[in-house]
Amino acid sequence: MKPIELTRIRNNGYQFEEPITFQKETYENTDIRDLKNLVVKGEITKTLDQDFFLSAHLTGQMILPDARTLEDVTLPIEINIEEKIIETNEEIAEYFEKDKNTLDIMGILWENIVLEVPISISTSENTFQEGNGWELVEEKKESIDPRLAPLRKLLDSEKE
Repeated sequence: MKPIELTRIRNNGYQFEEPITFQKETYENTDIRDLKNLVVKGEITKTLDQDFFLSAHLTGQMILPDARTLEDVTLPIEINIEEKIIETNEEIAEYFEKDKNTLDIMGILWENIVLEVPISISTSENTFQEGNGWELVEEKKESIDPRLAPLRKLLDSEKE
């Protein structure tokens, strides 16, 4: 996506819908292996205090490693982005190119994609049921401390 000329945003805002791509170097040091079919649709408007407001919807697919097998897992992503872009904010100011009078929202889109990366993902159905010192408990096993067994008998007799 090319940087947006600020003059296009003036009164009615600027609406867009286009596919986007990120360089492989962008997600080289992340868990993301690939990003596919990314499409962003949205609008940038100018607020009353002369700042900009981005409202966008990003869809696509994120390819991540399986937590158990390290095979590729395709995760569909759908992100709603609402961001106030203040020209004087140092974090946001990097998106403005004043000499060219443009606004580049790719950094904002990337930040929102990174926020959607799950801690781990797995499609493997080979789950371990037990291991060294642990076991998977699906149902609550009712085990009574042998020292409290006489109390259990007393409670059962009162119910009758």
